[in-house]
Amino acid sequence: MKIAFVGDSFCADTGQGTWPDLVSKELDAKLISKGLQGANQYTILKQTQSILKLHPDLLIFTHTDPYRLANRHDRPLGVRPCLKHQKDDVVWKAGHDYYTHLMDFGFHEFTHIALVNECWRIGCAPPNSLHLFSFSTEELQFKEYNWDVDLPNAYKEKSLARISYDYQTPDNDDGWSTLPNHMNYAGNKVVSEIVLDMLK
Repeated sequence: MKIAFVGDSFCADTGQGTWPDLVSKELDAKLISKGLQGANQYTILKQTQSILKLHPDLLIFTHTDPYRLANRHDRPLGVRPCLKHQKDDVVWKAGHDYYTHLMDFGFHEFTHIALVNECWRIGCAPPNSLHLFSFSTEELQFKEYNWDVDLPNAYKEKSLARISYDYQTPDNDDGWSTLPNHMNYAGNKVVSEIVLDMLK
């Protein structure tokens, strides 16, 4: 069995004890892809298109928020990273200028809905697909369009961000480095159990 994790940083760490690792081991599956730190939803769609060529038996998504900027460099162009790195090079500066002078929140929300639905459409067959949401309007609100998308085979009770808030205590004295996928190992265990329950 081949399992593909597709999405943002909530499925980017696949080391021992992380929820992708626990799910893969429980299913006796070969892990063939993982998420990308700071991925925007268009990058997630492109990941899906590429991964389908590897014929996974199961796709597990972590869909991100609408406000990350799609770009041909696949850089993590979010508001805060662009602010932090705006002096590093022209791409970061362009991202910062976009957020400062050009961004239309409604456009991002509307296109996000379409992108999430397209990920579901192309990923729903032949492999099975499960959908988790890294964020929801509960955390980030919305300007013009409620961007929570109702999909089959989706976990809708809490976003991964909301789950992670309860599991921010580091597992040892290394601090933040012990929070793979933005949560400690107890939180990763909780997410793995959610996913495995969805597969029953």
